[in-house]
This record gives sequence, structure tokens and C-alpha cells, in this order.
Amino acid sequence: MGKSAYAQAMRYGQAIFEIAAKHQNFNTWRDNLETLVRMVQDRDVLFFLENPRVSVAAKREALEPKLKGVNPLAVNLLYLLVERGGLALMPDIFTDYQRRLDELHGIAHANVSAAVPLSEAETVEIKQKLSLMFGKQVDITTKVNPSLLGGIVARVGDKVIDGSVSRRLENLKREINQARL
Repeated sequence: MGKSAYAQAMRYGQAIFEIAAKHQNFNTWRDNLETLVRMVQDRDVLFFLENPRVSVAAKREALEPKLKGVNPLAVNLLYLLVERGGLALMPDIFTDYQRRLDELHGIAHANVSAAVPLSEAETVEIKQKLSLMFGKQVDITTKVNPSLLGGIVARVGDKVIDGSVSRRLENLKREINQARL
């Protein structure tokens, strides 16, 4: 996604968050956005909504049963994105909204890479240590990256904690090369 599309998604996410804050219905908006994301991720629905030969009235009529219980403002967002050709933004709008909601609740997300799969105990320990470091509840997603050789690399927002063996070896190599000079 280009910078302008990302910025657009963030603007929508912020606007929706402000509406949710005004009405104190954060969870309703999250659930509604999740419903809309699932809809636009369905290839048939997406093709139908993006088809310029189908009128907006026909689109509304066809989707009405699928949108029962969805906040009318969320439905309006869907049709606004249909009209502006911005349905591809929906997953990123949801992601931005969820990020703002997590921030409000003091939750951070970490992506943790390790050379080998982490045990449940290791995952819990890393989660606890990151939570202490950042002063927030930290939810982690783990993945295996054998190039790390050992240790972990954790990314929390724009912060990177690199405790990998490969990083330590790079630092050692740099120190040896500097000592030779």
C-alpha cells in the first residue's frame, strides 16, 4: 500500500475512533468494522461492489440482509468507500482503528522472531519481560527465523530489541575490525 493510501486509511480510522469515543461504543465499531472487512475479503462480494455496471441502489438492496445489525454509520462508510473506489482500504482502516483501541486500553503488540520455535514457557516469559519494559500489556506474535542463529528479535511499534546471536556476531566482527585499525 502506498503512503497516500496508508494515510487515507489512518484518517478513516481516526475519524471512526473519534465517533466511537463520542458515543462510547468502541466494541460495537470494532465488531462492525470486522464484519465489513470479512465482506470485502469475499472475492464475490468485492467483485459485485466494485462492478461499475451495478447501481448503488442494487448494491444496497443486495447487501441489506448481510448488514443487519451493523451500525448505520458503518454501512454508510462501506458505501462511501464503494463510491470512492476505496474498498481496498477497509482492512487497513480496521487495523488502524484496532491499534487506536489497543492504545487506549494500554495494549501493545510485539512481533518476536526466534531461530527456533519458542516453547509456551519462553513465550510467556518474553511477554512478561516486554510488558515490564514498555509498561503495557504486550501481546506477542512469534515466528521462526533461522538466520538469527539464536536469541530473539522483538519489534514493539517502532522499537526493535535485537538479542539475536547473529547481531552479537556482527558486533563482535565490527569490534575486531576496529581494533585492527
